[in-house]
Amino acid sequence: RLIDEKDKLAEHGVRVNVIGNLSLLPQDLQLLVKRATSLTKQNTKCTLNVAFSYTSREEVSTAVKKVSKGVQDGILHPDDISESLIERCLYTGFSPRPELLVRTSGEVRLSDFLLWQSSYCVTYFSQVLWPEFSLFNLLLAIFYYQRHHRYILHQEPVTDDHVENERIARFFQTMQINA
Repeated sequence: RLIDEKDKLAEHGVRVNVIGNLSLLPQDLQLLVKRATSLTKQNTKCTLNVAFSYTSREEVSTAVKKVSKGVQDGILHPDDISESLIERCLYTGFSPRPELLVRTSGEVRLSDFLLWQSSYCVTYFSQVLWPEFSLFNLLLAIFYYQRHHRYILHQEPVTDDHVENERIARFFQTMQINA
């Protein structure tokens, strides 16, 4: 369906990013995912992250494996490794961090979802189940965010000033990260 909406996605500048261990999906679905992400790759206004077979633990493990392979292959030096480098190797490496995370169904836990990315965002917990989550419920979450986001902004760490050297640039080209 996203492929059918490619003109609307382009008009609104929506980039589709499917995150998770996509190798667990059937081959035909993997091809559709690749096509949807490829068709919207140049869109830059916003990103729609769709999670399939996703866990934060697996995502961080995959990022660390990519960086380790870069060191093992001699592309990176151990001194190149930083939080910023690892964050850019996450599935959402090219996306801005989320500012608001909404958890439905009365659960007051994150369930291994975007743990790295959401460490400095406002988290809103709703008793409403997802199928019944309405525009009114979304507005409640936004109002909650408006009341709390200033506190979170003061807590966010300063981004590291790690200068991207030639090795890191070559690493991203080789690993096709953020492509």
